Amino acid sequence: MVRAKAAASKRPAKKPTVEELYFRSDSAYLCLLLNRRTRCIRVIDFRAGALPAKRLYIQSVATQENVQKVITLVEKDEVSSWTRVGFVREGTIPGFYKRSDGHLCGCVIGDKTASIEVSDASAKLTERTINAAKKAAKDIPEKFKGASVRPVTEKEALAARDAAWKKNPAFGSFDMFGRDAERIYFDASVRRSKTNYISAEFQDCFGHALVEVLRLPTSENETHAVIAALRTLADNLQERGIVAMFAFAPNDNVEISTAFVAAGYRKTGLLAQAILDAEGGRKDAILWSHKFVSANGDEYE
Repeated sequence: MVRAKAAASKRPAKKPTVEELYFRSDSAYLCLLLNRRTRCIRVIDFRAGALPAKRLYIQSVATQENVQKVITLVEKDEVSSWTRVGFVREGTIPGFYKRSDGHLCGCVIGDKTASIEVSDASAKLTERTINAAKKAAKDIPEKFKGASVRPVTEKEALAARDAAWKKNPAFGSFDMFGRDAERIYFDASVRRSKTNYISAEFQDCFGHALVEVLRLPTSENETHAVIAALRTLADNLQERGIVAMFAFAPNDNVEISTAFVAAGYRKTGLLAQAILDAEGGRKDAILWSHKFVSANGDEYE
């Protein structure tokens, strides 16, 4: 028994699912939000400038942690700095900084310095998916009979998340995307459809919210449940003073695209190999954005 305990004590501690890593030098200061579940990194840059040291540090961490996708959200004047170190401008989130847009630059980590970009075939697939979603969304009613959308606790939502991801990669991870943010959760169903969960991570100081859906819908009622949840979530966030919402979703799934279109979102970007698929591989993702409008029809400033 003594030997067994001694061996157990030498085992390395389990790494956290999401970890903040910092790189600081005389000319660079970065925070990497490393997500080991989704194998993705979000870079938060505290000091502007195109420096090879930034790319080298990000590349080393990504390679060590088996990360394939890196993204950063920056002001417009910082985009060129990131494209000079191998990133690609992949989308825009209107109102991300409340009074200005966030520009998303991404990089697929590989053997080559240049990042993999979205192919022509993927862009055409995305267009077909969105056209089909827009066609389907025309027949979506304002309210659904038998719809249930309820606020739930973090414990309940994360338990559902863990159960879903235990089988294989699910859609939403409900993991930290930004620093010092808050989260809310809802469950949703329509006419006894399988219960789904939706969450938003929001930051009052910036006025934006990342929206995540736990499972991709696989039936009409499940799609309606997601739409009802997205609409309820939007009302809740607008009451909190949030200006803009955004989400990422696979570019080949008509059902989830229909849900976002019906809830007032529009495509504002296309990211190469941004999300996991059910088999653990990667696929391109649509960036969906929704900026609230004021009573007179103008976008909030």
